[in-house]
Amino acid sequence: MSDLRNSNPYDLKTKKDEGYLYEEKPSGYLTAKEFISFLNKKKILIDRVDNLPRFANNNNIIMAKKKRENKHGSTPTIYKIPTDSKIEEILQSHKNNNNSLIGRQLLEKKKKKILEIFDNASSAENYNKKIDESKTDKEKKVIMKIKWEKCESKTSIAKKVSAALKVNCNRKLVKSVLSKKRSSQLDKLLKIN
Repeated sequence: MSDLRNSNPYDLKTKKDEGYLYEEKPSGYLTAKEFISFLNKKKILIDRVDNLPRFANNNNIIMAKKKRENKHGSTPTIYKIPTDSKIEEILQSHKNNNNSLIGRQLLEKKKKKILEIFDNASSAENYNKKIDESKTDKEKKVIMKIKWEKCESKTSIAKKVSAALKVNCNRKLVKSVLSKKRSSQLDKLLKIN
């Protein structure tokens, strides 16, 4: 049973190849609670302590084991404080991952922004009618040029959302949101696929 509690699934280094656990927390390391507090202050949202070793392992944050203070519970893991550039890299990664807490919040903002841009765009269908009614080629070209400037496509909406929120957005998300929320108005788009 003690082997199970002192298991080392991430093959964490203890003190210099001697195979024993740190007696005291070294400087530059934080306990699990301190590390979560540190990450939350840096706007990296983590709410569960039990996922912390996986999070640290996935983001290449150095971890170590510290000797337990009593006989009960598992061996505590301590975490090396990451650099500011590492924090920025993790933050950007979480913003672009729809399964992280930050990513889920941003996904809702993306959906709202997609609908806002779509609702404010001119209808391509109206311009198509004007093009059909126009009598000269020159008039058609002028109306077409205006149509391409004023109307939106799934790709252009995705680019505008990416620029506005400074996160990745793709046309698949735009298509999904518009199909669910504005399915009867899809003829507003420049191209319907």
